[in-house]
Amino acid sequence: MNINEYLKNRNIKISDISKSCNIPYATIHGGFDNPDSIKTANLKKIADFLEIGMDELYDLLQSDETSLLTVLLDQKRSKLKGNIYHFTQIKFTYNTNHIEGSRLSEEETRFIFETNTLLSEGRMVENIDDIIETSNHFYLFDLMLEEVKKPLTEDLIKRYHGILKNGTADARKEWFNIGEYKKLPNEVGGKETVKPKGVPKEMKRLLDWYNGLPEVYFDDILEFHYRFESIHPFQDGNGRIGRLIMFRECLKYDIVPFIIEDELKLFYYRGLSEYESEKGYLRDTCLSMQDRYEDTIKRFLGDLLDC
Repeated sequence: MNINEYLKNRNIKISDISKSCNIPYATIHGGFDNPDSIKTANLKKIADFLEIGMDELYDLLQSDETSLLTVLLDQKRSKLKGNIYHFTQIKFTYNTNHIEGSRLSEEETRFIFETNTLLSEGRMVENIDDIIETSNHFYLFDLMLEEVKKPLTEDLIKRYHGILKNGTADARKEWFNIGEYKKLPNEVGGKETVKPKGVPKEMKRLLDWYNGLPEVYFDDILEFHYRFESIHPFQDGNGRIGRLIMFRECLKYDIVPFIIEDELKLFYYRGLSEYESEKGYLRDTCLSMQDRYEDTIKRFLGDLLDC
């Protein structure tokens, strides 16, 4: 039995431990996956709260637990094809880039992932940035998997943006400021976003709110996404970074993740534009995509995971 099963059997939530032991929720949640990151003094508090010995707590923390994250990491490291990691890399990268105007097809995206080359489907000209950003997103997804348990911070989000835009034409524009917040005002869907001078303050406020939640649920991740996209902190690439963060946070908090597919982008955009008056539009779109990815999990993993 692992620690999560133990807590479930005793009907104890991580938030209960956090409140009673005065330990941040994120510290406990991340520490249960990486016990070495929890200070001994905090482990003692947790053991006392659970009324068990330190040895029993260590045993519970060391027990292996199969999750979608562990499966994706194992398959990434194995470098085998035809599995859910392979499927997710291609599906996610194709759709998130296509939503933003990439002209690469899904098959061309697959070819780049599998061979690191491009065989164009009859077109004489391809946009070099489409190819670069596709390759960058593959690398970024891999990095994200390795770092899921790290806290979500401004520095991490900036680093993700720098990786996504590295080597593109935008990276050669001094004013574009890759890996840093925007220098020029921008808008999304015809709506003004936060002015450049206000971005650091609003991003800090957003992350303070999110990281201070006692527990993180599906709707909290959607709320974060809406607020992030409303801030639009970068000159470009905000949508792709925002959708990657949603996938990451779902993995982190054992929520079935989802990929916003290009065919539903109009519903996705409507969900963002009308979120303040009707949260259901974005929620329903994401739930639909979540159902689709859950079917993918069952197709590749069967009953290995309890979705």
